[in-house]
Amino acid sequence: MTTEKKTTEFQLPKSVMKWVALGLVLSSSVVIAISFFSGVTLSDLAKLGYVTFALAAAASASKLLVQILRFRVLTLGLAGDRKPNLSGLALARIASEFVSLSTPATSMGVFIRTSWLSGKGVEGAKALWIGYFEILMEVYVGCGLGFVAAVYALSRGAVVIGSSIALVATIIIIGYTFIFVVPALKNIKVPHRVFSIASRLVGGERATAIYLRAVVSTLNFSLAARAIVKRENVPVVIKVVGLTIIEDFLAGTALWLVLISAGLKIDPLSSVLAVYGVAAIAQLPISIGGAGITELTMQAYLIYLYKFTSWASIVLWRIATYQVMLAITGIVFLLFVRKSTKHAKPIPDIDKKTSQVIQDVAPD
Repeated sequence: MTTEKKTTEFQLPKSVMKWVALGLVLSSSVVIAISFFSGVTLSDLAKLGYVTFALAAAASASKLLVQILRFRVLTLGLAGDRKPNLSGLALARIASEFVSLSTPATSMGVFIRTSWLSGKGVEGAKALWIGYFEILMEVYVGCGLGFVAAVYALSRGAVVIGSSIALVATIIIIGYTFIFVVPALKNIKVPHRVFSIASRLVGGERATAIYLRAVVSTLNFSLAARAIVKRENVPVVIKVVGLTIIEDFLAGTALWLVLISAGLKIDPLSSVLAVYGVAAIAQLPISIGGAGITELTMQAYLIYLYKFTSWASIVLWRIATYQVMLAITGIVFLLFVRKSTKHAKPIPDIDKKTSQVIQDVAPD
């Protein structure tokens, strides 16, 4: 018999909130610092055009609509026989994007999506896997474009930048495959040696509890993954991949608008490759939201491939596609938290299980 308690549909760990606050400060500071040291002034940005900035920001913001639709397709397609009430889905998805943008790892947004899905009655491990499955599709499609960008860079003689993109994209794909796809193919077994080590560190009784909890959590995660990654869900996967490609082309369009305004003759497809070649390297969890890495890598990419340099265009592009997105998603995030707190309602203790699965499976 499950007990019920008064709670909210959304509870974000305090550690994530600290990363969000730090991310907002650092990401904005990096743009200001780059503008200062590169000599970019407000007049330089204005020369590129207010219309250009507005169109680039609009193209970037349009990605949110695609993300909402993709999350809806995933939820309806993978939730199982019981179709959850999807009221509030748009708020939850955009709010999760704010967390992803303002923390070192894009997977942080899974906390919100998993909690929201659990509050809608989706079983804990499955809710977690649906959230990670969306990220997996983003990573695979993005890194696929990154590989194409690497080949294109190598064909133009940019060996260093091309090799770097290919190497990082390979590492990312292998890492995500090992963490999320392998559990769908076979059950993960927690090595008993871990229990032996833990028993010496924390005592036999406590070590047994930790070991059993890890075994149950990994089993639930594997079963949920296996229930999702099966043949009848192929149409859902195809739709998700298609929507992800549309999202990626919107991101490339934003860069294309800025670069042609700055005087570089480049086509939209090449702009998409530039964005995701750079994004592959920026996915390394070195800085929050790829701040600093994104700008420097984009500058190197444009120089090596096109002999083109313009810090003003990079700064304008970054503000239109990152700072503007932070502002939009941040406002939605506040609305989401306020609504979730204000309209708290009794929900099953399934959230406690979801929280435990997150602790056992999600990276630190």
